[in-house]
Amino acid sequence: MKNIRRALAVSAVGLISASTLALGAGTASASPEGPREPQEPRHFTSALACQTTGNTWAQQGKLTGFRCVQEGNSWALYTW
Repeated sequence: MKNIRRALAVSAVGLISASTLALGAGTASASPEGPREPQEPRHFTSALACQTTGNTWAQQGKLTGFRCVQEGNSWALYTW
C-alpha cells in the first residue's frame, strides 16, 4: 500500500512538471529581436478585426506589441 501511494505521488509530480513545462513553452508570441519602431496605425471597422490582426501578427513574430484604439467609427491598430 505504501509503495502504491509513493508511486502515485511521484506520477502526480511528474505530470504537474510536464504540464508546466508544456504551458511555458507555448506562450511565447513576440519576436526575440527586441523592440521595433512604431508603425503608422492601420484602421479596422471592428474591435474584433483589430484584435485578431494584432494577435496573429504577434504570434507570427511580426511585431513586439500592439494596441487597438477606437478613433471615431473605426479601430486603429498601433504596433511596435
